Amino acid sequence: MNKNNSLNSQARPAALFEPGRIGRLKLRNRFVQSPIYTMFATADGEAGPRMIEYYRERARGGVGLMITENAAIDWHQGRAVGNPLRLDEYRFRAGLSDLVEAVHNEGAKIAAQLHHGGRQTTIRNIPGGGAPVAATAGITSAFGDPPRALSTDEIPAIIEKYVAAAQIAIAAGFDAVEVHGAHGYLPGQFLSPRTNRRKDAYGGDFAGRARFGLELVKALRAAIGADFPLLYRASVYEPYEGGLTLDEGVRFCALIAPYLDALDISAGNYDTVSTVLWTGVPGGLLAAAKAVKAAVSIPVIGVGRLAWALDEAAAAVAAGELDFVALGRGNMAEPNLVAKTRQGRDAEVRRCIGCNECAISLFLGRRARCVINPELAREAEARVVRQKAPVAKKLLVIGAGPAGCEAARLAAIRGHCVTIIERSDRIGGQLNAAAALPFRAREFAGLIAFYQHELDRLGVEIRLGQVASSSDLAGFDEVMVATGARASGVPEGAVNAFTMLIRREIPASRAINVFGGGAIAATASLWLHEQGKRVRLHAPNGPIGGQWNGSQVELALTHLRQAGIEIIENAAPPADPDGWVWEPELLPVDDLAELIDDVRVVSIGTRVRGGALFEATQSGFWAAARV
Repeated sequence: MNKNNSLNSQARPAALFEPGRIGRLKLRNRFVQSPIYTMFATADGEAGPRMIEYYRERARGGVGLMITENAAIDWHQGRAVGNPLRLDEYRFRAGLSDLVEAVHNEGAKIAAQLHHGGRQTTIRNIPGGGAPVAATAGITSAFGDPPRALSTDEIPAIIEKYVAAAQIAIAAGFDAVEVHGAHGYLPGQFLSPRTNRRKDAYGGDFAGRARFGLELVKALRAAIGADFPLLYRASVYEPYEGGLTLDEGVRFCALIAPYLDALDISAGNYDTVSTVLWTGVPGGLLAAAKAVKAAVSIPVIGVGRLAWALDEAAAAVAAGELDFVALGRGNMAEPNLVAKTRQGRDAEVRRCIGCNECAISLFLGRRARCVINPELAREAEARVVRQKAPVAKKLLVIGAGPAGCEAARLAAIRGHCVTIIERSDRIGGQLNAAAALPFRAREFAGLIAFYQHELDRLGVEIRLGQVASSSDLAGFDEVMVATGARASGVPEGAVNAFTMLIRREIPASRAINVFGGGAIAATASLWLHEQGKRVRLHAPNGPIGGQWNGSQVELALTHLRQAGIEIIENAAPPADPDGWVWEPELLPVDDLAELIDDVRVVSIGTRVRGGALFEATQSGFWAAARV
C-alpha cells in the first residue's frame, strides 16, 4: 500500500500526539487547524454564533492550535471578498473574546491571523469603488481588477494597522497572532518579483522586495513584546513565470525568523490556485516546509492535504524535518479527525475528497460548504439532532447512494432500527462511477468505504440486489425513497458511459471516441486512458464541466492534457455512433412515486433536490434529523 494511504505506522501516534511548543505556547499535540476562509462571520465581520460553533467543534475534535481565517486589519481597503472576520476596530472584541473562550473550553489554543488582501480583492468590495492597493500598479490578479501602487508614505500606516489589529487580538484573549504573508496577499506581493516592479527601497533586488515583510515583523515584535507568540504564514514559491522561487522563499523565511516563534509554510497565490488549494499528491507541499525547517531554528508548520498523508507527516515530525501538521479542508470535512486518529478509529474518519467546493463557494458569494459533511456551518443544530430520538422507529431507506447512506447513518445514530434496500450489488450509487476518476479514485473509494463501515458499525441491515416494491414498505414506521438518478438511454450502438463506469466494463476497441461535455465524459476518458486505450473526447459545448466546479474542471483538463487525450470542442454528434462511448443524461428515478405521501413515505436526495453530491448528503442527513 502507498504510504499516503496507510495510517498504520508506529510513527503516527508517537510523533503527532506528542506535546509541542511555539514560543511560550504549550500545545497538546502537533495538529494545527489551518486558517481557511469560511464567510461564517456576520455580514459586518463579527464572530457570531455560526463561526463560534464551527471553531468549537474542531477544537473539541482534538487539534492543539487553531488559526482563525483571514481577519481583516483594514475592512475598507484590504479585506478579502465577502465578509471575513474583523480585527480593525475594538468594537469587535466581544465576539472575538467569545470565540477564544469557546476554543479554550475545549482544550485548544487559538491564534488570530492578520490579513490584508492587497491586489487580491475587487473594486466592488471596496466602499466607494476605489482600486485595490498593491506593491505595483496595474498587475491584476485572478480577481481581475487592476490595483494602484502604494506610495512609500502609505506603507508605515499599513504596518501600523497590522500592529493595531494584533493589539486587539491580544486584548480579546488570543494566544498568538499570525501574519498572512502567503497566497499572494499584500506581504507576498511585495516579496514576489512578478508582482513587485518598484524602483524605490521596497522593490528591486531581494533585499528591497523583502523589506516590507521584514519591517512588518519587526514592528509587530516591538509592539507585542518579546514573548508573545508571533507566527508568519509564507508562500515560499509561486509556480509560474517570474514568480517567487523556492530559494528566495526560504531565504526570506530565514531573514524574518529571528523575530518569529513559528513559520507556517504554503505556496502559490490565486493566480496558481491549484497550489493554494492544493490538488496534487497528498503531502506534496511538505518538501517546501522541510526546506524551510533546514534553514531556521524555530518551529515549522506543514500543510497540503495531510489528512491523506498522516504517516508521511508523522515521519517528518519524528525526524525533526517538521514540527506541526496543519489540517484545513480535511478538518472541515471531518472535525473529529484528530480524536478518531488518536483513538485508532481510522475507518470512522470521513476524509476530504479534494473537490474544493468549500473554497469555490466563496467565489460564488456563498458561505463555505462541504459536499460530504452536511453538518458544516450547522454544528450546534447537528449536535442536537445526533442525540437519541424520543421514540425509536423502524425506518426503511430505499437506495444506498450517498443520500440513502447519509440518512441511514444518522437515523441509526439517533437510535432508529434502519433497513436499506439497494437494487445493485453494492452501496455507493453514483459514487461508484466517480471512483473511476483516476486522480480521485482513492478519495471516492474511501467515502464509499466510510459509509460501509458506518452502516455496519451502527447495525444497519443492508439488502443488496433487491428491487423494492410496495409490499416491502409494510411493517415500517417511515420510508425514505433515495433512488437518486438513472442514466438516460444513448444512441443505438453506443456504449453508455455511466453504465460502463459503474460496471468497470472495458470496451474491446483499442481506439475510443467519447462524446459528451460533462463530468461523466471526462471521467470516462481518463479511466479509458488508464486502461490503455487511445481516447479522443468530443465535447459538444466547448470545454468540459457539467456538475464540476471550476477547480475540478481545471484539474480534470490538466490530467486530460497530461494523458495526451485530444479534446475536440463544439463537436457535432457523429452520424454513426456505433462503438462510441456516450455520456448520458442523469434523470431522477420515479420508482414508487405513487406511494409518496410526504408523511410516512418521502423522497430524499437528488431524486427530489436535483444537483449532485452536496444536495444528496444535505438532503439525506437533514431528512433523517426529522425522524
